Amino acid sequence: MLKTLMFEIIDRFGKSLVPYFHRAPSHVQMNELNLKGLKSTHDAPLSIVHISDLHIGFQYDYDDLITHIQYINALNPHIVVITGDLFDNIAKYKGDPKQYIPLLKTIQASLGTYFAYGNHDQRNPLTHDIAAILRDSNIEVLTNTGQFIHYDGEQIYLCGTDDIINASGNIQQALKNKQNKQCYTIALVHEPDYADFVKKFDVDLQLSGHSHGGQIYIPIIGAPIRPSLGRKYLKGLYRLKYRRHVMYLHVSRGLGTTHLPIRFLSKPQITKINIK
Repeated sequence: MLKTLMFEIIDRFGKSLVPYFHRAPSHVQMNELNLKGLKSTHDAPLSIVHISDLHIGFQYDYDDLITHIQYINALNPHIVVITGDLFDNIAKYKGDPKQYIPLLKTIQASLGTYFAYGNHDQRNPLTHDIAAILRDSNIEVLTNTGQFIHYDGEQIYLCGTDDIINASGNIQQALKNKQNKQCYTIALVHEPDYADFVKKFDVDLQLSGHSHGGQIYIPIIGAPIRPSLGRKYLKGLYRLKYRRHVMYLHVSRGLGTTHLPIRFLSKPQITKINIK
């Protein structure tokens, strides 16, 4: 109860600061990573653009998304993934959230756009509205399920969990449809620290968000505020090992902010991941 009250106070104070701290959408860091792991040789790597944590309705708005979709499409990805927290709180969103449907439809990815729920998506009574918006935007919601994607003759298994904190995220259920045990496997999981459990399964790459890179990052000290299940793995690429199996984890700093409209040494981020 004390924690809830504290965040309620911070949210009200932070909301009042939004007009003073809004940054241009061009203030975003574009990163590119190269990984190995595909089972066959291809003329070009599989390309994935990873974004997360837009938190629409707090500091992030329609014009921000226009610019960022232009950046995403310019990268010409095969797949786009969004690892949760599309809206900051859709139940309190001022305006019609359906206005984002035509804009989200403009995301271009030859093998599709995919989404997994975050804690902000699942902490309000209108999660079904988010699901409807994503469905009408031609974005596949992966909720403890997965499917095969065919890239240049090779099977890739892409799955996603429900939110771990506020729902019933279950990586074992998400992997249930994976009949081909040898194929390259990608899991969308909002909370990065869940990777210590996911690495025990046949997952090659986990894509997460949630932490915002701390949102405020102080040299030497690090991030003074870290969310639950986003404390150990804060940002960037990690190599995790379980017995003989190696899994990579990429933690996006996200595009939006929450609670306070402030970022310090933790720029918003769009990442392109090339897998050979």
